[in-house]
Amino acid sequence: MRILSCILLSSMLLAAPMKTYAQETDKETKKESVWSMFKFKGVGISADIFGCAAALINDNISTEVAVEANFGNRIYPVFEVGYDWCNTTDMTSGISYRANAPYYRAGINYNFFTKKDNPNPKHYIYGLVRLGWSNFRYDVTTPPITDPVWGGEVALDLKDVKGASLWGEIGAGIKVKIAKGFHMGWSVRYKIRFTEKVGENSKMWHIPGYGTNSTNVFGGTYSLIYDIPIK
Repeated sequence: MRILSCILLSSMLLAAPMKTYAQETDKETKKESVWSMFKFKGVGISADIFGCAAALINDNISTEVAVEANFGNRIYPVFEVGYDWCNTTDMTSGISYRANAPYYRAGINYNFFTKKDNPNPKHYIYGLVRLGWSNFRYDVTTPPITDPVWGGEVALDLKDVKGASLWGEIGAGIKVKIAKGFHMGWSVRYKIRFTEKVGENSKMWHIPGYGTNSTNVFGGTYSLIYDIPIK
């Protein structure tokens, strides 16, 4: 009996640390599985062709490229940089506006077609958030305008007026795999202007990267994306 008691006691003493070790191992495994959900998968480089195509119906043209990091086919931090040209004349008032400058956006995409262990990296719908900004100069010329106070006619010819704007964007998009390493992507964005800096005698009509200078506008992108896998 004494021998049996010693064996049982020894087994209990050995089981306790083994159970504690197993619990710690389980915690570490769960912790690793959580981090693996956001494992770095690679980098994507994209070019927007929607802005160039929009020149067929608008008086401005824009082009941009973007770099996005892929974490677990789930979260994609994005940085976008582009250049915008605008040269337009209002047919009714005869006022001409010209501006061309770079613009920048930074934000994140989130893949909604996500599973706990294997989010879909090929075809998915995503949500997006962006913060955009641009510092630029613009020109405004007008035909002769009658002064309502002093009479007479005065034409404005303003050159290199400093302008700046900060805005936010929210929206959604779709990415579809078209070939190995390549995606096509579409996005629709709702833009909200936060701040604007204008000249003393004029107001900018068009903000590079934002669009028509209004409190809020809609925009979109149509991009070709190349995914660079990094192991």
